[in-house]
Amino acid sequence: MLRLFTAFLVLLFSVSAVMAEEKIVYIDIQKVVTSSKAGLSAQAELESQAKKFKEEIEKKQKSGESPSQVQAFAEEKQKELIKKRQEIAEKFMKTLQKAITEFSKSKGYKLVLDKNSLLYGKPELDVTDEFLKYFDEKYSVIK
Repeated sequence: MLRLFTAFLVLLFSVSAVMAEEKIVYIDIQKVVTSSKAGLSAQAELESQAKKFKEEIEKKQKSGESPSQVQAFAEEKQKELIKKRQEIAEKFMKTLQKAITEFSKSKGYKLVLDKNSLLYGKPELDVTDEFLKYFDEKYSVIK
């Protein structure tokens, strides 16, 4: 019985040691999106496009076109803006995924989680600021 208990303790400690060696961290993706140079650049591009479309719509209104024509034009521009937003978001997320993979491999991380998907994570496992610095150095603009 003592041998069985000793074997159990050895197994328990070796499993704990293996778990400690596994590098599991988390990143606040929302913070990266809103604070990174690439995220801010993407947001600025969208805002610029929206401003341009708004000016075009106002120009149509002032030119004396019928309200229904202006409405149809505004709806068309709204669809264009939505499409542009989706394109930018898709490019950004692909680049972000690539950067997370590169960053994780360089640091030897086995698992990287999104902070917003966690119920709890020790603060020392949060590598958001370190990743944000890495991401800004490598990807200041999404192409």
